[in-house]
Amino acid sequence: MLRPCRLLLASVTVLTAGLACGVRPVTRAAPRLPAPAATAGTLNTAGPWPHGVSYATQGLTIATYAIVVVSGDNATRTDTLSATLDASYAWVRSAGLRVIGSLTNYRVAVGGGAAAAPAGLTPNRPFAAEESRAAGPLAFTVPVASTACADPTLSTLQGLHDAWIPLPDTLRLGLEWSDTVQTLSCRDRLPVRGVNARQFRVQRADVENGRVILLIGRRSSGQLAADGEQFGEQVSLGGETTGAMHYVLDIASGLLLRANGTSSLELTFKSRRRNQRVKQVGELTLTWKP
Repeated sequence: MLRPCRLLLASVTVLTAGLACGVRPVTRAAPRLPAPAATAGTLNTAGPWPHGVSYATQGLTIATYAIVVVSGDNATRTDTLSATLDASYAWVRSAGLRVIGSLTNYRVAVGGGAAAAPAGLTPNRPFAAEESRAAGPLAFTVPVASTACADPTLSTLQGLHDAWIPLPDTLRLGLEWSDTVQTLSCRDRLPVRGVNARQFRVQRADVENGRVILLIGRRSSGQLAADGEQFGEQVSLGGETTGAMHYVLDIASGLLLRANGTSSLELTFKSRRRNQRVKQVGELTLTWKP
């Protein structure tokens, strides 16, 4: 028998992550230190802007709110989901992209219920991710994929893909690039794989608090899929995702400051005894802290 409500909790963190065929991942030179901050009166708002990786540890909060409509079996149900993820991380000096950090906290609330951590999830869990030819620009190495259905940590961490975006070494107004990402989550012993293509564009430059910031837009589209046995019954899941995000980058420090966006998900659950359709529309807010 399908249990979609628990599966929906996983989908909140994977609305905009995945890998898609035909999109070439961005390749980057070895990380460089950020460019020096511009002095007063010489702020460069026309570009180009050299970009380097900052190795400072940053805190991050990702807040998600979604409305979920489940239909099937001659009934329709509407519910709300909200989730808050807190983490800290830092980029590591290496020949390629690598990040290490800690999942500080994660809470999910369904409807008017109290926010709570998924069963089995404990705070301050370490994680690591690095470039992978098989899984796109960044793939988790800690926790390992084999623990996806034994520990909720890996499923929870998939939301961090919204925070990790590739940036070319030189940015210009109107510059466009793309990448791909792959996710793996699990609910009720059913591995759910997500694939998504992301396109980025430098939209404009502004001055904020005496510093130059760039506004970077992102559009994404992808798929989710799962097949397996759930509670003794063969089930399958298929779906499509779309999303849009807007990032604010501090050019002088090379750090992202904040981001916000929307996402949508349409899923179909199929089994011998039940077919259900799910439509989920969400809003995401990302806030970075020193």
